[in-house]
Amino acid sequence: MKRGIYPTAIGVALLGLAVWLPSQFQISIQFEETPSVAPPPPVGEEPTAPALPSPAPSVIPDRPPVASPLAPTVTPEGTRTVGIQSGALRVSNQTDYPLRVALLSQRANGATGGTNVAAGDAVDYGEPVHWDFAPQEGNAKGLLLALPEGEADLRVQTGDVLIAFAQDGSRRYWGPYVVGETPLPAWNAASSEWDLVLSK
Repeated sequence: MKRGIYPTAIGVALLGLAVWLPSQFQISIQFEETPSVAPPPPVGEEPTAPALPSPAPSVIPDRPPVASPLAPTVTPEGTRTVGIQSGALRVSNQTDYPLRVALLSQRANGATGGTNVAAGDAVDYGEPVHWDFAPQEGNAKGLLLALPEGEADLRVQTGDVLIAFAQDGSRRYWGPYVVGETPLPAWNAASSEWDLVLSK
């Protein structure tokens, strides 16, 4: 009788381990139904409304990126910058993080020097540029950004895109900011500059 207990106890222990181990990995399997494409109706018949597929269940990531508490929101139409304002860019890092600020500028439109993009048109952007900031660098007055020697002066205009992110692995980011359409960067008419203040 003693001999039958040990194999049974080992079998129960292995079965328990086999059930417990996969539960630690939180594995889930989901099936997503692909919508079928209905053939076009014959000529002369009125088309019917297609059946809408049911939404797939959402998956929540284990660790989502941490957004800045000052992430911009789109401003109401009445408060947006009117016209194309072009100026220098002044950045102030008031955070305790080393940051990289990236700029994606729209390509200038030949004769006018501005961008004339109609709603729905694709925007043509130039090569992105970036600057690195130490924690608290330029926190009081900000730093006026420039391009490397030999290149044209840095001019930021309405529609350009700015984003900043921490370089310490904390997954924090600020932006994206669309110049002239989001609250930051703010236009400083006195100095003809766009001011981007990055804070905690």
